[in-house]
Amino acid sequence: MKTLVLALGNPLRGDDGAGRAILERLRGTAVSTPYITFLDGGTPGLEMALTLQGYDKVIVIDAANLGAEPGTWRRFCLSDVSLIQKANMNGTLHDAGLAEALALAEALDILPPEIILYGIQPESVEWEIGLSEAVQEAFPAICEQIQAELTQVEDW
Repeated sequence: MKTLVLALGNPLRGDDGAGRAILERLRGTAVSTPYITFLDGGTPGLEMALTLQGYDKVIVIDAANLGAEPGTWRRFCLSDVSLIQKANMNGTLHDAGLAEALALAEALDILPPEIILYGIQPESVEWEIGLSEAVQEAFPAICEQIQAELTQVEDW
């Protein structure tokens, strides 16, 4: 099963860099096989649709407004959050994000069969470097969960 672990976010915006930090931690500790790709996707737009192409499973890690305490994280399946239905192309293409890229991938029939989203509630996404303590404290649990998923990929 070809799997992509994709971190999103901007490390210059405080906790928005959580995905990248988690990805780096996973790169150092997770099982590595030719079937697993770790990628820092930064803050892409619609081109992310093409990044997803050819994978059987994609695990996305990103800061997300969950309406919860900072550091709270959740695992979602794409069907749980209906991001594709929430895609909004009424603005400009410069406003395109994850939802719009997933909608485009679906329209192009290149959407991977399984997409898992890990969202972590940021404390701050202001222009600053560094992650809040609350967000950093969530890393071990998130990494453990993702590593368990990657082990299942290896056993597949």
